[in-house]
Amino acid sequence: MANVTLVATMRDEGPYLLEWVAYHRLIGFTDIVVCSNDCVDGSPALLDALQGRGLLRHIPCGPGPDDKAQLFAYRQAEAVLSRAWPDVLMVLDGDEFLNIHVGQGTVAELLDAVPQATAMMINWRIFGSAGHESWSADPVLRRYRHAAARDHGVNRSFKTLFRHPESYHCPLLPHGPGFARPEALPRLRVVDGAGLPLPERYARAEEFLQTEPGAVTWQLAQVNHYNTRSWQDYLVKHRRGGGLGPERWDRDSNWEAFNRNEEIDLSIGRHAAATEQAIAELLSDPLIRNCHERCLHLYRSHVETLAEDAR
Repeated sequence: MANVTLVATMRDEGPYLLEWVAYHRLIGFTDIVVCSNDCVDGSPALLDALQGRGLLRHIPCGPGPDDKAQLFAYRQAEAVLSRAWPDVLMVLDGDEFLNIHVGQGTVAELLDAVPQATAMMINWRIFGSAGHESWSADPVLRRYRHAAARDHGVNRSFKTLFRHPESYHCPLLPHGPGFARPEALPRLRVVDGAGLPLPERYARAEEFLQTEPGAVTWQLAQVNHYNTRSWQDYLVKHRRGGGLGPERWDRDSNWEAFNRNEEIDLSIGRHAAATEQAIAELLSDPLIRNCHERCLHLYRSHVETLAEDAR
């Protein structure tokens, strides 16, 4: 059985952790590695509890003032994973869900659909707030169903499901592996979300790349990116800032750009009931339940402070 590993960096994602973990284990990731830093919502304790039950590996990170937190975390994860690289690897954030359209929606079926590929670049589909102002612990997969139209530019970024992590100088980067080793290039075969070959520059990955305009495809899979969630959740996201630098983006213009609600997309809903059942099973563990409830309490307090400051 292939080792299929998912890596994430998370900060203050406590209320949504169980759903994200349960979902990605359900669709076939065999190993999950989560790096956390500077959380105020109690989520590191919940990650430790999940680690204690063998559901993921938690790497607490302490980036310095001059470090880019996300890149710092990826280097820590690489140090762990490089001891025995997994067969397949992917990087997602806590607000991103891999939504597979092949077969029953599993990672194994997606890999079988493109056996010639060493990497698949899977486009975002950006989901908006659906008009929700207030945060809620209700499942993200049911609460947010409004999304950007295919041709909107926000969907041109992608995340990458790939093999042979040792073929890259930087296997872990936000959107996919970077800086392919020259000797590895002949064996790298990169495809898009329809399984169609992409030019060599995508295999080399020496710069930030996006899908060409008009070429976004979700035929085999998409990454549901719940970039904003509710307005209150968005305040939390803006407060923590980007993981690649200390600066914060303009709050209102970024909200306008990514709060896309033009179309309804229910495709991930086929996993909703099974995911919620898996969450219920996790919450039957007293330690996990206590840690989750503490996250909700601390997140609520954090939101109330930010909402007051935003007035």
